[in-house]
Amino acid sequence: MPVSAYVIRCAPDDQPAVLTRLRAIPGVEVGETNGTGIPVATETPTTRAAAALGEQLQQLPGVKSAVLVYHNFEDVAE
Repeated sequence: MPVSAYVIRCAPDDQPAVLTRLRAIPGVEVGETNGTGIPVATETPTTRAAAALGEQLQQLPGVKSAVLVYHNFEDVAE
């Protein structure tokens, strides 16, 4: 299963709504926010699903950027 980590950046006023949206997405785990970004870990069944989820994170209303900081897919055989 591909595992990825992102830092989600958004305006401070948008953060509550973005957190709600992130928590509603299957396969997404939201970490503790620290003022500079929202740490997010994802787990998907395939690398294609990982790419699609990354795009979904980027397109969420209120998100300025979804920066991929880690990606592991070594156990995937597609």
